[in-house]
Amino acid sequence: MCDETRKKPSRKRLWIAVDIIAVLLIGLAILLAVRYYTSDRSDLAYLEDNIKAKLGQLEDKSNEEIQAALNEVVEEGNLSISINANPVFPTGDSEGTLKIENGPQNLYGQQVVITLDETGEEIYDSGYMPVDSHIQTDKLEIDLEPGDYDATAVFTAYDEKLDGAVVGQAIAQLRISVLG
Repeated sequence: MCDETRKKPSRKRLWIAVDIIAVLLIGLAILLAVRYYTSDRSDLAYLEDNIKAKLGQLEDKSNEEIQAALNEVVEEGNLSISINANPVFPTGDSEGTLKIENGPQNLYGQQVVITLDETGEEIYDSGYMPVDSHIQTDKLEIDLEPGDYDATAVFTAYDEKLDGAVVGQAIAQLRISVLG
């Protein structure tokens, strides 16, 4: 008798339950897809996508300078930096003589970010520079008016073996000249 009083679930309720489960599964799939495609990529992957540097040492180096760099014994953890202390730009939106180098004596890839001392504004980002690469000339990220600007270049070293972990930084003071 108890079985007779129990009602069978209606087909309408069953389809509502199926619809709710389907909507939840679709929502979960969308959430996972959005998270996958918008997740932060590693710093190293981002830097490698933005390489501006050319392989090799600066083009105007003499054979003696290249040999001296190769003969240097550099302990792990040391960071050698090289940049033109007074880069000159013919105009604010033209390429200037940055002469940034990540020489063969270094053990780590580098990124160089230049900021104006007066405002702290970032005006240049080299992107990732593998060991034994250089940037002879490049444009600044903003169009500076003619004049001289004090700036700071921050060299950040990344260890590729440690998924691009930052292993050190060094700073160079610059005087940027924009002629016209």
